[in-house]
Order: sequence, then structure tokens, then C-alpha cells
Amino acid sequence: MAENLAKIWGVVIVDSPIISKNKFMKKYRAIGTNYQTQGFEMLPSMAEFYKRYGMTAHGGYDWAAVTGEGVFWDCDIDGVVLNTEIDSSGGLGVNVITESEEGIFKHRFWHLKDFYVKAGDKVQMGDLLGWADNTGASTGTHLHEDMKEMVKDSNGGLVIKNYGNGTYGTIRYEKWFENKYVLETAKGKNTTFRRVLIEIIKRLLK
Repeated sequence: MAENLAKIWGVVIVDSPIISKNKFMKKYRAIGTNYQTQGFEMLPSMAEFYKRYGMTAHGGYDWAAVTGEGVFWDCDIDGVVLNTEIDSSGGLGVNVITESEEGIFKHRFWHLKDFYVKAGDKVQMGDLLGWADNTGASTGTHLHEDMKEMVKDSNGGLVIKNYGNGTYGTIRYEKWFENKYVLETAKGKNTTFRRVLIEIIKRLLK
């Protein structure tokens, strides 16, 4: 039963993520466009929409985006891609797991055009995850991002903590967040350079 529920919720990953060397996580903006269209709480105009899904709040953060704009891993600790997913509305999303002394979290990036990563990939700050779009239950091109705290079950798999909190386990991430484009941070710039160099080498070896 637990295994079946885990499959439905998409919460089981490899045996255990690697504990980050960082004691504390810092989170930045995953896209270049700096315009938040909706925060954790729901807009009054969207109340009926969320009620249809049994939600009491939006439960995430929406950022306006340009179609095809890169979406990058925005934390200063490494993550492991849990999976890429297409939901029942046709929305494309990437789920990334982090683990540090603060706990285990699932980071979700949604309404994408396509994926750059795959399940099991390790991602570092500034790595490309995919590209923004308007897929799924969306009224315009944007990035929906949210976080869910995870706990390990008796079998060592991961399940969502507080799943019944009205937003299916999502939590506010303001305490970790600094509104700065991840690629404009020193570490993000370094990762971008490393990624471009790797791509050049791959092409030369073809």
C-alpha cells in the first residue's frame, strides 16, 4: 500500500540522497525574468479554481517568463533529479531532491516546454533544468515553483510530510530565498562556464 501511494505521489527516489556539505540552504531565482505574478497565497480571482483541487492556497510561487527561457537549478546546495513528469493536464515538470542538516526537500519546477535533465542526474547551482512555457493548467507562460518537506518511511523511501495541509504538502520558502537571478551569483556564473565548456568538449568529441 505504501509503495503504491508513493508511486502515485512520485516521492520515491534512489536509496538516499547525498547529504550536502552545506549546513544551510540558500535559494535564488531560477529564471532571469524578475516578475512574480502570484505568491504562496491564492489570488481572490483564482479561489474557485484552487477549491476544485481541494486546495486552501496556491501553495507555490509563479514567475512570469518568456517562452523558451532557461530554468536553472537555483539552490547553493547540490540536488538529485527525482524525476521529470507530465501531469494529467499536460504540464511538464522537474522534481529535484535536496538533503542537508535542515532536512530533505522536494523542489518542483512546472509548466516547462521541455526537459534538459533526467531522473538520477546530480545538479549543481546554475545547472539547466529545462525551458519555461505554458504547459498544463496555465493561463500564460510562467514558471511555477514550490517546495515540499519530505520524510523517510519505514522502508527508506521518501514521502511528503504534512500532505494534508491544504496545499498537498508545499511549504513557504521565503526564509531560504534571496530574489537574485541564480546565474548572476558568483557560484552560478562558475557553473554556467563549466557547463558551456563541457558542451563544447562533447561536441568536439563527436
